[in-house]
Amino acid sequence: MNAGFAHVDGLPLDRLEEMIWVGDIPALGAQQCPDRTAILFADRNVQFSYAALEQACNAFVHLVRSLGIKRGDRVAYLGKNSDLYFPALFGAIRAGVVLVPINWRLAAPEIGYQLTDSATRLLICDFDLKTVAEQGIAGANLQLPMIFTEAAAEQASFRDLLKTSAPKFDLPHQHNQIILQLYTSGTTGKPKGVLISHGALSIARLAELRSPDFALLQSACMGLSAMPNFHVGGMSWVLMGLVRFGTMVITADPSAANMLKLIRDYRVEYSWMVPTLIRVLIDGLRAEQQPAPAMKGLFYGAMPMDGGLLKDAMECFGCDFLQFFGMTENTGAATSLGPQDHDPVRPNLLRSVGRPYPGMSIEIRSADQKLLRHGEHGEIWIKSPTCMLGYYNLPAKTEEAIVDGWYATGDGGYLDADGFLFLTDRIKDMIVTGGENVYPVEVEEALRRHPAVLDAGVVGIADARWGEVVVAVIELRPGAEVTEDDLRDHARAHIAGYKCPKAFHFGALPRTASGKVQRTQVRQQLNAAISV
Repeated sequence: MNAGFAHVDGLPLDRLEEMIWVGDIPALGAQQCPDRTAILFADRNVQFSYAALEQACNAFVHLVRSLGIKRGDRVAYLGKNSDLYFPALFGAIRAGVVLVPINWRLAAPEIGYQLTDSATRLLICDFDLKTVAEQGIAGANLQLPMIFTEAAAEQASFRDLLKTSAPKFDLPHQHNQIILQLYTSGTTGKPKGVLISHGALSIARLAELRSPDFALLQSACMGLSAMPNFHVGGMSWVLMGLVRFGTMVITADPSAANMLKLIRDYRVEYSWMVPTLIRVLIDGLRAEQQPAPAMKGLFYGAMPMDGGLLKDAMECFGCDFLQFFGMTENTGAATSLGPQDHDPVRPNLLRSVGRPYPGMSIEIRSADQKLLRHGEHGEIWIKSPTCMLGYYNLPAKTEEAIVDGWYATGDGGYLDADGFLFLTDRIKDMIVTGGENVYPVEVEEALRRHPAVLDAGVVGIADARWGEVVVAVIELRPGAEVTEDDLRDHARAHIAGYKCPKAFHFGALPRTASGKVQRTQVRQQLNAAISV
C-alpha cells in the first residue's frame, strides 16, 4: 500500500498456468465427475450432468457451423433464466463465436438496437418472448434467423438441437479471444457493448480460488442462482460453482417463497441475493415464525446493505456472509468483504465493500486524476487483468474509460488506512445542495432503517434557491404505513439535517435486472411529475 495515499493492491495472483479456462469446465467435469449434475433448472425439473453438458457444447458448435456462423460472429441469447444459457455460453467459447446475452425485460426497440449494434447472426429466444423479439427485428429492418429455446410448432427447439451427437471440437486457448458482448444499462446514453475475453473470465475464477475470502465455497458445492444469467454477476455466480465442479440450481422465479422452497428442497449450501430480497426473506420467515433454512454461506452485492439489515440477516441465517463489489467492465467483482470481516464488533467495517481481489489494485482519484489520501472521497479507479478489452466499435469511449491500464469506474468512494473500500455513490449521482455534498446512498441507508421502509431511492432535483434539493421515493413494506413527518424525524436521528429529504414520494422503485435502484429513472419520473 502506498502509505498516506488512497491506493491498495490485492494479493499477488501467481501460478496462472494452474488456471482453469472457463471453456474447459464441461470437458474437465465430464472427465472427473461425468454423472454429477452440473446445472439443475428447478422450474422445469430438467438438468445437465457434466457429461451431458460436454455433449451439448459440441452440439452447439455443430449447430452454428451448419448455419455458416464463423469465428468472431455474434450469436444473441434472449431468454429468462434456464439451464440452456450455459451450453450456449460454453459452446460459443468452443466455437470461437461471441455470445450476446440480452436483457429479456427490454422493449422491442431496445432489443432491435442491440441486435443491430452487435451485428448478430443468430438469435436464440424463449418462445414467450417471440412477439417482442420479432417486433425488435422488424423495427430494425433485420433479416435474422431465430431458434426457440423450447419446443415450438414446426421447428426443432434449441433444447432438442443440443441433443445432437457431434464430435469433440477443440479451440486453442487465446487470452484475448472475445467470448461475450455484454451491454451496459445505458444510463448515460445508448447502451455500450462491453467486450469480455476468455482470459478475463477465467482469471476472475482463478482470483476467487486464490482469495482467502472464498475458502467457504467448497468443491462439489450445491448453489442456488436466481440472478439473471444475462447479467455478469448472475452468470459469474453460476460459474463459481461450476469451476468447483458443484451443482448449481437455477430458477427464473426470485420470489422469497420460491427461494426458501428451493433452498430447503435441494439442501442448498450457498446462494447470492440482493439485499432487498434478503430483507423480504427475513420478513417472510418472521411472519411464518419459521427458522431460516440451514446454509453455509450467503453472498450479496449489486447494491449496499445497511448495517441494520446485515445484522438481522447474520442473526437470522447464522451462516458465513460475503459481499461483492464490481461492474461489467471488470468482468464482475473487483473487491470482496469476506466472512472474517463480517464482525458485529466492528460495525463500521460492515459498511465497507472489502478489499481488492487477488491481482487487482484500487486507487481513489480526484476529478483531475490526482491520487487522494486515505479517507478522502473521489472516483474509484481499478487496475485488473480482468478488465474489458473495450467497448464494441467505440474507440473514443474506450480511451476515455481506460487510461494507462486503469479503468475509471464513475463510482465514488474512499479507502481507509487498512485498505478497505467504502462506497459513496456514482459521481454523477452526488447531490450538491446549498454548497454541501450529499451522497444518496447514505440517505437511503438511513431511511431503510425505518421499520415501514422496504427500500428507498434518493436523488437531487433542481431548485432555484439551493441548486438541488434532496428528494426520496419510498417503497413501503406490504401493509405498512408511515407519514412524511415520521420519515423526516427518523432520518434526522441518523444523518445531518441538510441531508434529509425535503420531499417524499411513495411507490414502487424502478430497478435494473440485478436489483439495483435506477436513480436515473427515479429522477426522470420525479421531474415529469413536477412539470405536470
